[in-house]
Amino acid sequence: MFNDGDWLEQRTERQTIRLRDWLAKVEKLVVVELGAGTAIPTVRHFGERAGGTLIRINPTEAQIRSPRAVSLPLGALTGLELLAGSMS
Repeated sequence: MFNDGDWLEQRTERQTIRLRDWLAKVEKLVVVELGAGTAIPTVRHFGERAGGTLIRINPTEAQIRSPRAVSLPLGALTGLELLAGSMS
């Protein structure tokens, strides 16, 4: 990856299989994106492909246009504490 001479393709293949198998067992996927915003779409794209709900926690770029997304304009710690509090 990115000209990394130490990249282990077999390890990535094993991880991909484990992820696929895990996703097959998940009843309701929720993906939490911390601070990435619009500049780094990797987490958002993963969640979209996997069919999950995205929770974006970002103090400056919380907005997201998706019916299966929640935007929290907060810092990561505050946002995670809010989520944890809502689950208890």
